[in-house]
Order: sequence, then C-alpha cells, then structure tokens
Amino acid sequence: MPITRYVPSGLVLCLALLVSAGAPAAAHDGVAVPSVASSTPAASPARPMAVRRMQGTGPCGSRCPEWIMAEGTITPNTPSHLRELLGQAEAEKLPVVFESKGGDLDAALEIGRMIRAAGLTTVIGHNVVEGCGPREACSKDETAGTAYRGYVAAPAECSGTCLFAFAGGVRRIGYWATGASLPALDGFKSRSRGARAGKLIGDYLADMGISAGLVVRLRQAGLTLGRSDMLHFGLSTGRERVEDVTGTSICHGRKPAANCLLKAAPAPAQVSMAASPRKQAAPRPGQVIIWGALE
Repeated sequence: MPITRYVPSGLVLCLALLVSAGAPAAAHDGVAVPSVASSTPAASPARPMAVRRMQGTGPCGSRCPEWIMAEGTITPNTPSHLRELLGQAEAEKLPVVFESKGGDLDAALEIGRMIRAAGLTTVIGHNVVEGCGPREACSKDETAGTAYRGYVAAPAECSGTCLFAFAGGVRRIGYWATGASLPALDGFKSRSRGARAGKLIGDYLADMGISAGLVVRLRQAGLTLGRSDMLHFGLSTGRERVEDVTGTSICHGRKPAANCLLKAAPAPAQVSMAASPRKQAAPRPGQVIIWGALE
C-alpha cells in the first residue's frame, strides 16, 4: 500500500517559482516569450533639447516674468536654436532655465559662451507648462502667442555637459539643483578635439570664472556635486532660488526685474470706415427702375 506524505502548499509554491525562474523562455506560436524575471524595460530615447520662450502665470499684473526654457539633450543643433531665439529677444535679458542630462560637448561650450556674451542669468529648474506644451501637437491658435505659459519649479537635474552650458551665466542659480554630477575628464569626447577634450574644458571653465580645483578633481575621477560644492567651485553664484528670477513677485514694485515684460495687448477690433452701400428702394406700382433711377 503506497504511503501518502503531506507536503505544505507554501513549499510547493516556492519550488514551482524556483523551477520557473531557472527554466528557459516558453514558446508561444513558435516565438520565444521571455520570463518576467528576465525581461527589462526598453530605455526611452533621449529627446533633443527644447529651446522655447516662457512667460510666467499668476498675479503679475501688466508685467509678467519671461525666461528661456532649455530642456532635454544638448545636440549639435541646439546652439542655432538658442541663437535664433536670442535674436528675436534682442535686448531683452531673459534668464535661461536648464534641465538636462547633458549631451554634445562642443555644443554645450558654444551655448555657454553665447550666454556669457549676452550677459544672461542661468538657472537650474523644472519648467512646468500650463496648457499646450512645446512637445505636444498644438493647434495654431494655442501656439500663436509670444511665449508658452507656466512656471519654474525646483529641484531639477543638470549634469554632464549641461553644467558647462550653465556655467556660461553671469549670475548662476544652481544651489538647489539635484543630480548635478560630472564624469571624469577622460570620459568627455569632442567633435573637434576627439578624446583630448580635457584642455578644451579646462580653458573654457577658466574663462567662465569657475575654480581650477574642479578640473583638478575631474582629472582624478567623476564628481557628484552637493550644494556646498556648487558654491565652492563657483558653479552657483549664491543661494538664490528659482523664483528669485522667474516668480511673479519680481515684477511688483517701482522697479520690476529686467525680464518683466509688458503683456501683449489684444489687437483692437478693426472698424471699417467705408460708407455702407445705400439700399435700393423697392419700386412703387407703376414705376420702372432703369440703372437705379426712378422714372
């Protein structure tokens, strides 16, 4: 007579999970299907940097703060987009708000020099667009204004070559940034210098007034920058917050900030001054109309 042994259900379940984890992928209709444990989510493609003009929302009265959004991966085409926008802004001193994990080295250095030549402020912050955003399929009416509307929040990330572009600001607000990090110098590649990008970066940071100690540290290893590091190396010029240059309060008082611009007034309704055509009188019985005259 066979002997029946009791096996706890929990043990059976554990054994089943161990077997399934080590088993090869099952086939479904001749196609191998990976197990849940072995599957990994696909990495999302990097988005090229969006360079857009932004206008603050809220109680800013007749003047509202404006700035330039610079969000996404820096590509070789990014400097031309920024140059075009700066040309449209002309003498307006609009801060540039960065949020990026970096990208093309040569383009980042070109952006930084462009910002320094224009005497602009740089900020590390997250742009929150209200309504239709620059990466959405908007109707023509939604994008017909001079700027997208929204506000800047903190904290935000600016790492890699983004920090080099950010360093171009005359006034740099990055004390509250998160994820501010730089790889070692030998990890950078330049389209013009190849792997010998260290001197290119060192010369650029010296021109921007950044501490030479940062290059010394990067020759040894990569570096994650905390708040004290941002101040120590001169990447951040102070402890100011993003709202100190993008908040609506900067537009109040007798002397609004330089980036507080008058709201565009709606175009007045066009009133035609042409004389209205006279309505032809209906003929009375017994009259004939010839070329509009009564006979």
